[in-house]
Amino acid sequence: MNLFFNPKNFNIEIELPASKSIHNRVMILNALYGLNLEITNPSNSADSVLMQKLLNSKSNVLDCENAGTVFRFLTAYYSVKNETVTLTGSQRMQSRPIKELVNSLLYLGAEIEYMDKKSFPPIKIFGGLTKGGLVKINGSTSSQFISALAMIGPKLENGLEIIIEGQISSKPYIEMTVNLMRNLGFDIQFINNKIITKPWINKTQLTSIEIEPDWSAVTFWFQIIALGDDGKTLFKRLKTQSVQGDSILYLWAAKLGLKFTEVSDGLLLEKSSTPISNNSTWDFTNYPDLAPSIIVLLSATKKKAKFIGLESLKIKESDRTLALQTELKKCNVYLTEDNGEWFLDASKFELQENTLFENYYDHRIAMAFATLAFIKPIQMENLEAVNKSYPDFWEHLKLTES
Repeated sequence: MNLFFNPKNFNIEIELPASKSIHNRVMILNALYGLNLEITNPSNSADSVLMQKLLNSKSNVLDCENAGTVFRFLTAYYSVKNETVTLTGSQRMQSRPIKELVNSLLYLGAEIEYMDKKSFPPIKIFGGLTKGGLVKINGSTSSQFISALAMIGPKLENGLEIIIEGQISSKPYIEMTVNLMRNLGFDIQFINNKIITKPWINKTQLTSIEIEPDWSAVTFWFQIIALGDDGKTLFKRLKTQSVQGDSILYLWAAKLGLKFTEVSDGLLLEKSSTPISNNSTWDFTNYPDLAPSIIVLLSATKKKAKFIGLESLKIKESDRTLALQTELKKCNVYLTEDNGEWFLDASKFELQENTLFENYYDHRIAMAFATLAFIKPIQMENLEAVNKSYPDFWEHLKLTES
């Protein structure tokens, strides 16, 4: 499909999608502990719709498609349920590792079998885990493994003590889980590399919870405004105080020639008078979801940069580092790796009209490259990939031309 957006200037207001990361955690906790919370501003993302569907399903075979959070959270969830289920997923999901989480659950006494290739989905879970205790897990593969364990901890008779070994990847997502649980009345602590959960005693006074707007969606608007002439976007209800680690964007804006202004009903984003930094260094260890967008933005503005913390991008919905390398080459941009460090040279960036960009059916790759359509017409297929986290993305982009 042809894509091109050519606004002279724009000043729009949008409702960002609700955070699927928050919503998916709340749904697990709501179902597992019978909290009976009314969820307001629910996420309409494909991942959250799928999570709700599978939690309500009576089938003993559950297809998690390509939703990593859904698969990993449900792996722990069904380990403590008195049910036997098989979790499967897309071809890509079946190449995404689950070993660290399964090993931790097996150590605690769960019964789980691999249905095909060891260490990868699909898996069969024979529920009934009850005891709890202490478990160690490597923190570098996926924070979702650790969040999944933390959420079942209070369900276990002895609670759960999780010791995280090695470097912790995407730590803010673990902190999100802990803070949400604490706000809901769970006795949980996260100190240094240790999470301690006590058995659940229902003491929550909450009857409803409102899901925050998704901060990670803001990064694509960084691209749109930085690449345009005079655009302004008000994100309604977005706040600087957030349980989402990706709210770091509020602090990163200045480095990208942008500025936020707090207004009564949200945050206004526009260009600043400060140019985008060249030869900058970025650490995405805690914020891997922001990497595709910012790397493409720096490319489109012909910058050189250094990145660390991209390891987990290889096991996302696509191999995102490979996707970025492949698609950026189409613009004469080179992203290279040397001993865990990545280097961008976009000094010769050139976008040819009607370049076809593949998105690998990965929502963040799709949105990151789609914003290049604010420079010249491009082509992209599988536009529905954005539904995974931001179903209204294309409609919101059209607002810039109104």
